[in-house]
Amino acid sequence: MAKLSDHVGIDFGTHSVKAVELRDIASESPALVNLGSQITPKGVINSEDKADQTKLADVLKKMYDASKIRNKSVVMALPEFSVFTRFLEFPGVKQEELKDAVYFEAKQYIPMPLNEVQLSYITIGFNETKNAPRVLLVAAPKKIIDIYINIATGAGLELSAIETESVAMGRAMYRATKKKDLVMLDFGANSTDMSILSEGYLVFSQSIAIGSDSLTQSIVNKFNFEYSRAEEFKRNYGVVGNVLDGKIYNVVSPIIESILVEVRRGIEFYKNKTLAAAPMDYLLNGDGALLPGLMEYVAKSLGVNVTIANPWNGINVDNKFRDIIAKSGPSYSVAIGLALKDE
Repeated sequence: MAKLSDHVGIDFGTHSVKAVELRDIASESPALVNLGSQITPKGVINSEDKADQTKLADVLKKMYDASKIRNKSVVMALPEFSVFTRFLEFPGVKQEELKDAVYFEAKQYIPMPLNEVQLSYITIGFNETKNAPRVLLVAAPKKIIDIYINIATGAGLELSAIETESVAMGRAMYRATKKKDLVMLDFGANSTDMSILSEGYLVFSQSIAIGSDSLTQSIVNKFNFEYSRAEEFKRNYGVVGNVLDGKIYNVVSPIIESILVEVRRGIEFYKNKTLAAAPMDYLLNGDGALLPGLMEYVAKSLGVNVTIANPWNGINVDNKFRDIIAKSGPSYSVAIGLALKDE
């Protein structure tokens, strides 16, 4: 596999598009060259409408200009909800036979005709007991990939690679924490993505169709607030039970709990599938990770160790970026992981 030179990682979120440019990505301590963020126009993510793709291309141009990013080579992430992933083992299959075996098995697991998807797989270790190579199968609809090719072209950028958000985040978190076994919860606007690292490899991922916007909307519905005011209350009070007589807590905590119900189901599926113990260390990522009280709530509800991700650990960061990182550091995890991709 060819090595990638330094490039810009671009993460398309429902609320914002983020970019990170690193230098010397193959070194022990890459340096942050630049970063940027712009608001995502409503309803344009994964849109096949050419006008929407042009809007996103214009967002990239604006971000490049505003942040003075010069590197035109980019790696982009596909939203987790738009791809299919599957953890597979192949007992007795030799390395030279693996590709054909993976593509044969893919027919059973991909809910689309194979000629309509782009298939790839990542080797993620070896089960010595079963004499079985382990792989993570990834399939993305070709029409979704074409969208991001069009966006990059429209922005005058060279798309060097595309991968999933969970793979990018796993790369960033493994590098930042040096922990080989982790559960990562990425609290986005419209969804919460759960990923499991085992022995440093991404072995499981799922997208839960509930995100931090659901919390805001619940406050709107309960108190008849304007959306912007509800968002402010959510960000200020989060999941803290002893403020405002617990009024915000009582509205948002059931929604957080519904997310964690799906997390528990995912963990049980993983344990039943792999016959392995689930990691006890959890990392919170994404825009929602900094909600007051969320870390403590997740730790208590799941009975696990929880910390807020610091994807910048081990990266040389100039002081001029410190304020931005302090306010929204975890939300750049995917973009950092994309920028760190070296092959």
